[in-house]
Amino acid sequence: MTWVADLRSAALIGTGRHAVPAPVPGLGFRPPGEVSPEELLLDQAALADVITRAARRPGTADAANTPDPAPADVAPPATGEAARLLDLLLSQPPVGQELRMRLVIDWLQFAARAGLCVPHRSLPAVLALAEARPAVAAQLLPAIGIRGRWLLGLGSTASGTLPGTAATGAGPKAAEAATELERLRRSDPAAARDRLREDWDGFSARERAAQLGVLATGLGPDDEGLLERALDEKAKIVRDAAAALLDRLPGSARAQRMATRLAPLLRVKGLLRRQFDIDLPPDPDPAAVRDGIAPLPRTGEPDRLGRLDTIIRGAPLDVWTTAAGRNPAAALAMLDREPRVVESIFTAAALRSDVEWARALLDLRADARLLSCLPAAEQEPALLRHINSGTLQPMALAALLRDVPRPWGLPLGNAVVELLAAKDGGYLAELVAPFLPLALPPDAAAQCHHLLQRSDDDASRRRVFRDVVQYQSFRQSLTEAFR
Repeated sequence: MTWVADLRSAALIGTGRHAVPAPVPGLGFRPPGEVSPEELLLDQAALADVITRAARRPGTADAANTPDPAPADVAPPATGEAARLLDLLLSQPPVGQELRMRLVIDWLQFAARAGLCVPHRSLPAVLALAEARPAVAAQLLPAIGIRGRWLLGLGSTASGTLPGTAATGAGPKAAEAATELERLRRSDPAAARDRLREDWDGFSARERAAQLGVLATGLGPDDEGLLERALDEKAKIVRDAAAALLDRLPGSARAQRMATRLAPLLRVKGLLRRQFDIDLPPDPDPAAVRDGIAPLPRTGEPDRLGRLDTIIRGAPLDVWTTAAGRNPAAALAMLDREPRVVESIFTAAALRSDVEWARALLDLRADARLLSCLPAAEQEPALLRHINSGTLQPMALAALLRDVPRPWGLPLGNAVVELLAAKDGGYLAELVAPFLPLALPPDAAAQCHHLLQRSDDDASRRRVFRDVVQYQSFRQSLTEAFR
């Protein structure tokens, strides 16, 4: 057994059960006086490591697999304070991981606008962060420059999220096919629909339902023909997927069929206070079942309210204004005793991004689905009305704030900071902590600096105020560095 193998055995078994080998005489190694077996083992292990490394010969380079040298960058790399701030974010970030990611994105965007690129020494760290954070990967170009593209070409997984660099796997797997179809749908909706129609017969029922979901991106009237074809499928999972998409097309033939079913169920009663009186739908015929209305159950009572929900979600919303002879807000006032019906109308308006109905429905209740239907300029005022009413609970408010376009305007920012500063604002602070630093405008964020100076025992509130101050301070430093 060789000296190195003896050392390895002693290390694995322990010096109590295996004697430490004597040093090889030819090495000229002598222990420093009396040492314990453990120290002798460690000293020889260090010596063996040095000898092994020193004796290793360089391998022969494979010219065929050697990459070409990196080309020169056209854009100059960022230097000075801008480069130092990037190094700080990559090595010793002064903020948490989420804010660090956002600040790196900010840095890349500032650099792109300034016509600069990431310093070469920082490229490996930036690409490593992008591999773990798709949001960072999406912002790499053009800030990583030609040298960064060259590094991506050597095999960084971040390349899969960049435009035009996605890997194209060569297998018939359904997941890969769905991913490729999604990419095609985003770039050429008609081509994606044609491919799905051509490949339809080769899919299982479950795969057909999954592939139909791709049509949700850019859904339009031209997709109706394929969805009508899917309604004729035997598998319920496929028919349900098609019906859910057709619910979003109020101008479709199915929507008109649903309108024909809904209109006879609506009657207006009352003279001074007009209200809707709504009948339940009859048992469905085969055509109604094809459109997604639940058939008669084999046992038990039919879910007539569920059938009504399906009809309401599928019918155009102008059925209600026509029956009422009034606008959406007035028609909703005639349904104040029908909360389930109103909920179905909420769903239909959100699915179709119907702005007129969204405005009317938001007067009844704050709803994140409908808030996003409004033009960006209307979202904050609509939300502020509900905040000022004092009816929103912290969890509901946080869900609404999460989806409002950022950064917020000053009125909304001030209103949120005021709620956080209130005596019971700690719970809301904990809920909005992940996104508040990115959402507050600088003027509203300045209030957080003053509030942070106050004595406050609420750890959640202090943490979110601190994050806001740190993020805004660092971002201001970025702004000045790229001037």
